[in-house]
Parts: sequence; C-alpha cells; structure tokens
Amino acid sequence: MYSFIFVTHGGLGDVLTDIAQKIMDEDISGRVKVFSVDFSMADVMEELKEKIKTAVDEFAAKKHKVLIFVDIFGGSPSNIAFSFAKTDNVDVISGTNLSMVMYAMEYMNSGRDFASMVDNITRTGAQNITSAKKLLVKRETI
Repeated sequence: MYSFIFVTHGGLGDVLTDIAQKIMDEDISGRVKVFSVDFSMADVMEELKEKIKTAVDEFAAKKHKVLIFVDIFGGSPSNIAFSFAKTDNVDVISGTNLSMVMYAMEYMNSGRDFASMVDNITRTGAQNITSAKKLLVKRETI
C-alpha cells in the first residue's frame, strides 16, 4: 500500500489531488497529506520539514510506502523533500503533473514493488508531456 505527500508551491498539491479525486471518483483523503510552500516561508522551512517528517512517520507506522510529490526539481519544496529520500520505503518524485497523480491513485493499493511504482509514475508523467503540433506533423508524414 502507498500513501502520498505533496509538497508544492502555492496550492498546487491541493488542486492536483482534488481534480484527480473528482475525475476518478475516489476519496483518498486518509492517505494523502498536502503541504504548500510560499515564497515568504523561508523562516519556517524547518517547521515545514518537521510536519513532513510527522506525515512520513505516520504513514510508515501503517507500513505504507510513501511517495513525496514535488512540483519542480531544485525549488524549495524539492530541497525540503529530498532529505527524506534516504528513508526506507520513501521516494521523492519531481515534476508532478495530473496524469502522475491519477496513476498513483489508481495503483496505490496494487502492492506493486517500490521501484516499479516510481518508474511507472514518472513514465506516465513524461508520456503525457507532448506538443500537439509535433503530433500533427508526425501523423501527416505517416
């Protein structure tokens, strides 16, 4: 079983999880924690890190594998979250988009091994990044 933590700028984590739950008609509220980082929060980063640790510990106590989703590599959310990547059964995925969240929700109870789950989530996210113009040109040449 998996649980998810979102650490994003502004309310992006809330928006992504809310939309995914509506599209999939799922309620995952007990298995998700969402934290938002504001640019004015530089003075409370340690407090945020402690809140994330509490969430990781809570899910780990339930024997859940934990995926921490961040919006952009190298931003404050990823800098905070990456410190948890050394923890057993915890990984951090950056570049989070809606297709990744929906995939994660769909397979959160699948029992998939950790590496497979992470690979499939990141692959899904990458496959859903495309250019309509490139697709149209590609179709016209076939």
